[in-house]
Amino acid sequence: MNRRKKGTKAHQPASGRPVPTDPSRWVEYIGLAVLGALTLLLVATSWRRWPDPLIDFGRELYLPWRLAHGAVLYRDADCLYGPLSPYLNAVLFKCFGTGLIVLVAANLAVFAAILAMIYRLCRRAWGAGAAALASIAFVAVFGFSQYVKVANYNYATPYAHQTTHGMLVCLLLVAALVRWLDDATPRRSFLVGGLLGLTAVLKPEFMLAGGLVTIAAGLIRWRHRGGLSSRAIAAGAIGAVLPTLLFTAYFAAHLPWKEAVVSASRGWLNLTTNLATERMQQGYLGFDQPWENLKDHVGASLLACGLIALVAAAAWFVERRGRGWLRVLVGGLLVGGLAWLACFKINWLQTGRCLFGLMLVYTLIGTVSLVHKSGGQGDLRVLATRLLMALLALALLGRMVLHGRIYHSGYYQAALAWLLVPAVLIGELPGRSKVFQWGRAVVVLASLALIVPGVVILANQSQGVLNLKTWAVGEGADLFYTFPPRVDPSGEIVGLVSAELLKPPRDQTLVVLPEGVMINYLARQPSPLADVYYFGSATGDGREERIVRELEEHPPDRVVVISRDLREYGVQRYGEATGSGRELLQWAAANYDLAFSVGGDPLDVRQRGSVVLKRKAEP
Repeated sequence: MNRRKKGTKAHQPASGRPVPTDPSRWVEYIGLAVLGALTLLLVATSWRRWPDPLIDFGRELYLPWRLAHGAVLYRDADCLYGPLSPYLNAVLFKCFGTGLIVLVAANLAVFAAILAMIYRLCRRAWGAGAAALASIAFVAVFGFSQYVKVANYNYATPYAHQTTHGMLVCLLLVAALVRWLDDATPRRSFLVGGLLGLTAVLKPEFMLAGGLVTIAAGLIRWRHRGGLSSRAIAAGAIGAVLPTLLFTAYFAAHLPWKEAVVSASRGWLNLTTNLATERMQQGYLGFDQPWENLKDHVGASLLACGLIALVAAAAWFVERRGRGWLRVLVGGLLVGGLAWLACFKINWLQTGRCLFGLMLVYTLIGTVSLVHKSGGQGDLRVLATRLLMALLALALLGRMVLHGRIYHSGYYQAALAWLLVPAVLIGELPGRSKVFQWGRAVVVLASLALIVPGVVILANQSQGVLNLKTWAVGEGADLFYTFPPRVDPSGEIVGLVSAELLKPPRDQTLVVLPEGVMINYLARQPSPLADVYYFGSATGDGREERIVRELEEHPPDRVVVISRDLREYGVQRYGEATGSGRELLQWAAANYDLAFSVGGDPLDVRQRGSVVLKRKAEP
């Protein structure tokens, strides 16, 4: 009598499909469970503590509120970037009502999509374990964190929604390009072109990054699959111009054709403005001290490469030369040493300095691997995904080329590069080192010893900042928490001024100097001007005179002057010179009377305060 062996058909379900027994499946399930639990935990512990009460994010609420009530972008309310994000958010306000929490819910959905794409692409390129660690690092370090005093650098309330929308579009573009490499049909070419076209109505860095990965994919396709059909080229070109054409048609219904074209192209036309010459922008790029910054970046990159080389060398030694006790000794010393460095010696907030160098080196390695590729179709997909992800990460770092950082705008500009480091270490370094069981274990343990403490340290730093934010601003769907007055009185001042403006008469217009459309939004009082801030490039080169003329033609019912530290823009005291508010304040003083005040002198950065001015009565 034949007896069945354990684990064969006797243990199959009725459907005939075998029960999965691969241990790697359980590792993946555990990784996904940890990822989901961590995401929910960080959302809960940072709940409503994401936005800044004064800087930037008020614009992200004000613009869709105005657009949802019939205003036209760039004509009635200005924006530095492309039109897609404000109009998407305006649709949300139209459908679900106006409120900060409406945008937060939508942004959490966008974040979930970004996280899913990161996991999927990393899994394809480096495996499930690497994808889980990279995704966990992304959520913990960049998702809902705050490392500096100004908030907004997170995925729940980003300082500009074009950043998070652009991140998602670029990741979708990489995924579409990998499929397009297999079969460049007109339909797939149109999809690729459409995603690339969306970057043109978002933000310049995404247009540049999307263009770079698309060109790279085209070269890969040409080398390994041959040229494209004329139909595929035409479909891709149509998709690329379609978003801009649609917005041009929309704006043409409200503006002259020339202005409509300029408005639809605002997402990339900003590259030609003087924004890049501002003192602050020079600092963001690292061009304020180029040689010192270059030296720091080269040193950090060499140190990071040295640590990676050390891990690879130790894994190679353990795999080929080590005996049992020697393997344990070498591996233990390596893991312990890296854990000690990670816990006590590495300044994790400054790890952004090594990212551009690491991505540049890895991109060169990935390019060589693709040029000399001799594997099959699956091998091409893996290598292409790796290279396109690295190119995307490298391109996004371009805005901080000599000032790499994971804080501030690093939440999207440096995030991809930072999470690719653990993905490559775990998913690719063992293969590059030609190690297997023992060597692979050393690489994985060493990588965890290096990365996990850093993730924990950064998440703990962020949580310490977020825990300080206990002061409520706004109410209902607009409620959020910021620092109490003893830490930073900005939230208290914004709340008090907004409450004063909500008193009758309510149907008023309002201008806030030098910045503060959060007050416009909370008080539901629009500005008669398109401008949303009044310093830097907005008032330089004679633009302040133009704003004063517009104010004379369309004077607001009230003017608010509120404290805003502008020293990073080179302004020690707002109103001290033409181009930095002098003419605006003189006009306000001549035409308005004091109605309400709180705190100290709003023009002195050592004090914090605000004044509300009302129009003088007609003689």
